[in-house]
Amino acid sequence: MLLRGRSSVAFMSADNGINDGRIPTYQAHEKLRTVQIEMISESIAALEEHGAIVTAAPTGVGKTAAALSAALEISRRPGQERTIMFMTGRQSQHRIVVETVREINLRLPADEPPVTLIDMIGQSGMCVQPFANEHPALFTSLCSEARADAKCRPFLASTKAIGNLALNRPLHVHELVKMSRDYEENGQSTPVCPWKVGRELARHADIIVCDYNHLFNESVRSASMGGMQLELEDLIVIIDEAHNLPDRIRNGLELKLTPDMVRNATFEVDEYLQTMESAFGDSDVEVVEMIRWAHNVVTRLRPTMRAWFRKLGVEVAANEGKSPADRQREVSITEFHDLMNQAFDARATDKAQTTLTVSSVSVDGQSEGKPAGEVAGRQGQDEEGTPKGGTSGGGRANLLPDEGGPPAELRLRRLAEVLQGVEITREADEIQDLAAHRLGSIIAAVEQFGHTSALALVFEDNSANGVITSHLLDPSLVSGTIFSKVAGSILMSGTLYPPELYSMILGLAKNTVLRSFDSPFMNDRRPVAIASDVNGTHRQKSEAMTAKIQSHIAGMVNSCDGHIAVFAPSYARIAEYVAGHNWGNIKVVMEERTWGKQRTDRLLDDLEDARRRGKRLLLAGVFAGKLAEGIDYRNNILDAVVCIGIPMAPPSVEGKALLKYFDDKFGRGKGMRWAMVQPPMNAVLQAMGRPIRSIDDRAFILLLDERHQRGNYQACLPDNLSPIITHDGATTQMIAQRFFSKTKPAE
Repeated sequence: MLLRGRSSVAFMSADNGINDGRIPTYQAHEKLRTVQIEMISESIAALEEHGAIVTAAPTGVGKTAAALSAALEISRRPGQERTIMFMTGRQSQHRIVVETVREINLRLPADEPPVTLIDMIGQSGMCVQPFANEHPALFTSLCSEARADAKCRPFLASTKAIGNLALNRPLHVHELVKMSRDYEENGQSTPVCPWKVGRELARHADIIVCDYNHLFNESVRSASMGGMQLELEDLIVIIDEAHNLPDRIRNGLELKLTPDMVRNATFEVDEYLQTMESAFGDSDVEVVEMIRWAHNVVTRLRPTMRAWFRKLGVEVAANEGKSPADRQREVSITEFHDLMNQAFDARATDKAQTTLTVSSVSVDGQSEGKPAGEVAGRQGQDEEGTPKGGTSGGGRANLLPDEGGPPAELRLRRLAEVLQGVEITREADEIQDLAAHRLGSIIAAVEQFGHTSALALVFEDNSANGVITSHLLDPSLVSGTIFSKVAGSILMSGTLYPPELYSMILGLAKNTVLRSFDSPFMNDRRPVAIASDVNGTHRQKSEAMTAKIQSHIAGMVNSCDGHIAVFAPSYARIAEYVAGHNWGNIKVVMEERTWGKQRTDRLLDDLEDARRRGKRLLLAGVFAGKLAEGIDYRNNILDAVVCIGIPMAPPSVEGKALLKYFDDKFGRGKGMRWAMVQPPMNAVLQAMGRPIRSIDDRAFILLLDERHQRGNYQACLPDNLSPIITHDGATTQMIAQRFFSKTKPAE
């Protein structure tokens, strides 16, 4: 197995500058920009103290190369060896990291071992089996079954020989998959599981490239870190596009609860119990006793849960005809606990009664002609025909050692653990996660975060029985502990404004370095114009407003000889503004919800091909969608971007709870700015930056919403931005024509 080489090169001088103008050991470019020099220097200073740096740096300045350079200087120091975990939410960024490391290796001194890298994506994305393309839940089930039954030959194959090949040079994940699929030993095809290869090699690599979930999703982290044999303390973490991390953490705790879920979980636990009883017999095995207890609790929970949802539905129905937010209701954690405690306490009461009944049974096991097991186990049926209290085990009292289940303070946790551990045989067409697992997840979330005000439960009357959704308002409850344990962190993004916001929201230490570099929207090559005659709010929506928006887009189309991207808050809005309109000799490409990576990769080829043929494309997408954040528009392939409106979240109970939580935690007024306005404005900033992938790129940026000129919205734009104000489509065309006639593309 190849092991990491380590550098002893000193990089920092006493004043935290670069020694005598020397280049760093790990350099991806022949020349460093000033921004890169400063970022490397300040990142190393932070990492030397096992601290963190939050960097807002514009696209095209070489953030990835600078972050890797700084991290490698620290991680390869003798006696202080660490593994770099480069985390990103976009697969397109994986390739950039791999290419950057290859460039670094080309420029290493002769005596410096090459930097090694393992690129990981989701297990299904790395699978070489025919079922790799199945629905995620079904794939997980099929993969687990194949491995458990020793039927997956690639997983059983040894990774020892291919491991040396995989670390010889940095491989993109798809190259690793192809190498593993095509691997041969002694002339025989011997495919190896790429996911297994990656996990086993990870601890030997200098750099692991992976998704945020590997650290910030608890269940994934537990499995991933264990499989890689790494501890948090072993890691230097680089978070790319870090502005997305708070929402990714929140989304991981956005869990659903319905009465049908509880019903289905009851059946699944019952089947699981039967399997375990068959395996362990009628002995007092603690795990079986715990499953019996959980089955009884969930059985009792079922009718009370349905009644509770009916009550919530009646309350919400009184607001029918008002806004969508009026069809929601916040559910207090106390209400949820009361419901769970009813089920727990009913179980304990029934067990006590059952104990008395069994004690009065005669020696021969009969009482009034009933078998003792029937007295203990059959206690009638509920309104839906589910056996109450009894289990498929039947003939014993089935008591836990303390006669009443786990201690009160552990009941939620133990129930969640049992539910999340349920395993049953599934039909081939079952694609959803087990109801027991989903129920266990939301119970675990309440148990973990319910003692704080950071978890909100929201009932919404959007289905036959309604649904309760959990919302984690404070991502620092997840991320703070992680950042405090790792060996150091670099968080970076082109839209990480203001850095202090993200430092506080993510729970970073008070001594975290906060750094903002100049915005790319500040020189003659990247002007920004704001339309004063357009407002993108729903209440201003009208045919006249749509016509104004289209006139501005037409002004851009008529003045620009290259490709244009147009973004709006929703698919409905972008279709309204762009689809079906006659834009002349420019081809419209509408983003679709179902687009995957292959389609977006092909789009780059389409743009290049159209440019070669002298043709133009107008890309129409949504903020934070595939076109706005999932593609690296290299070679200045876009000449202009139009941003319509601001993707504000609609009013909701969750939004109100988040606003109040931020005001309470960070100070009055912070809720509106940080929770309500900054996230959608960051989505706009991301879209604005799409054409700018290099410091020399040129592009015209048009913002179609007058709100960008005022209040909290203006405060979210870069401080050094001096926008041009345009009052109508004709003015936009004139300004854009002047720009494109004077400013030529980068060569």
